[in-house]
Amino acid sequence: MKKKVEILAPAKNLVQGMAAINAGADAVYIGAPQFGARSNATNSVEDIAAMVEYAHLFKAQVFVVINTILYDYEL
Repeated sequence: MKKKVEILAPAKNLVQGMAAINAGADAVYIGAPQFGARSNATNSVEDIAAMVEYAHLFKAQVFVVINTILYDYEL
């Protein structure tokens, strides 16, 4: 059985995520507020929600990443 190759693209912000989907990405990943490794990627929860809505119009997925050290009190 052949597996389909999928494109996963980084989305520094909403605009870049939309551009990746417009260019054919099957999925994008975007940093959660305060938990993304890129300090200059300031994505709000509203931006992430808009990204999900936009992506789903094109049957694309959005992965929200938490790629910093997470402490119990932050949960």
